[in-house]
Amino acid sequence: MRWQHRTDHPATALDTDGDSVYVAYNCGALTALDADDGSVRWHTALAVGGAPTTGLSLAVAPGGRLLIGTVDGRILEYPTG
Repeated sequence: MRWQHRTDHPATALDTDGDSVYVAYNCGALTALDADDGSVRWHTALAVGGAPTTGLSLAVAPGGRLLIGTVDGRILEYPTG
């Protein structure tokens, strides 16, 4: 094992672009980890129009974008940079 990232919430989705590992949690949080050492690059709470939501699926897309499928049936586009 090269590294591990521990959290208080279960992960609901995971994807990577090779440089970062993106993790969605059942609490509505989204985190980007450094793929080399597991350090947190950024962390945010997902919301649509100010209302919290939870990501159930993640897909890294071309152009530095992260696509997020949410529990309420939406697909969000989130910048990764």
